[in-house]
Amino acid sequence: MDQLLQFLNRISPILNIPFYQVLIAALIVVFAALLRRIFSHWILNYMRRVSSKTKTPLDDTLLEILNPPLSYLILLLGFEIARWVIELENLNPALNRRFEELLQFAFVILVCWIIYRSADVFTLYLERISRRTQTELDDLLAPYLRKVIKLAVIIIVAMKAAEIFLGMTAAALFGLLGGMGLTLGLVFKDIIANWFGCAVIYIDNLFREGDWVQLDKGDVIDADVEEIGIRSTKFRNFDKTVSIVPNAVIANAVVKNWSRMYKRRVSYNFTIDGISSRMLEEVLDGLREILKSDDEVHQEFHMVNFREISGNARVIRIYYFTKTTAWKEHERVREKINLKVLQLFETLKVDRLAYTIVDLSDDRPVEYSRSFGVPPPSETPR
Repeated sequence: MDQLLQFLNRISPILNIPFYQVLIAALIVVFAALLRRIFSHWILNYMRRVSSKTKTPLDDTLLEILNPPLSYLILLLGFEIARWVIELENLNPALNRRFEELLQFAFVILVCWIIYRSADVFTLYLERISRRTQTELDDLLAPYLRKVIKLAVIIIVAMKAAEIFLGMTAAALFGLLGGMGLTLGLVFKDIIANWFGCAVIYIDNLFREGDWVQLDKGDVIDADVEEIGIRSTKFRNFDKTVSIVPNAVIANAVVKNWSRMYKRRVSYNFTIDGISSRMLEEVLDGLREILKSDDEVHQEFHMVNFREISGNARVIRIYYFTKTTAWKEHERVREKINLKVLQLFETLKVDRLAYTIVDLSDDRPVEYSRSFGVPPPSETPR
């Protein structure tokens, strides 16, 4: 104790501050250190016992996060009060300004420390909330939010340190960061474009995992969506291979989402040669009855029409939708309708050599069409 008093007595004339003010300031700092110790051991332990009786673990986690920063905050407040106890006019202006800047810097560090330690808990609860929402963009971005918060905290501390220790102004720092941002933006422009492409996919609700989509009429991709990532989207092709497409390409492409159908189209042309008007009328009535009486045909809209005469041929268009949109079930319904059409022709004694059928449907996968020698949907006549 005597050594401490001797030390304070020596620095008092050096700082040009009365001895009693130096002594009071030192006692305040010591008291703050004792109060910090009391808070860390007694008050905090009591709060732990109280929080352990609650059902939610959030209060226990917050106590562990706030414990170190708050204990140092008590000590920091002690230094600030001690500075005000000393008559500021007795201090050297440069020394007073430097001391004030250091206290401000310490306060910024404490606040950023709390935010840094809270980032994990905040993003954990945000992920839980995002699972209850209908949009999937927050589910994708929530894990990255933790890193963004921590990076922002580090940048803030670095800027404050540069301002205090290097004498850089806030405007100069923002200008420097702006220049760095522009340079990095030019270097990583493709990556950034893919990030924005991911946002476009979710904001415009282009597709979701499990959807069957075509990009640019199947020239880019014609497959099922397997995984949507920040940078790229993974597609599972019909031959079970995997295609990975950058999100920027998807954002600039024409997207056709077949999975958004609530009904699936079927369109045929029948060209029948050498048939009388009476027989043609019976064929039309029979085709309409087939569509009208089938429970798996969507009754909202279907039609059978005698469209034109081409030489000695009569051209009939049959147009309908199946209720199911699943490809396999859709093909089964088409097969059933086709069999009923053939049975109608047999009943009406229409010679099988007298008619031809042209399929005008455009809902086949491109790869499937090419593998069977069928023109892809983009090349199919209307």
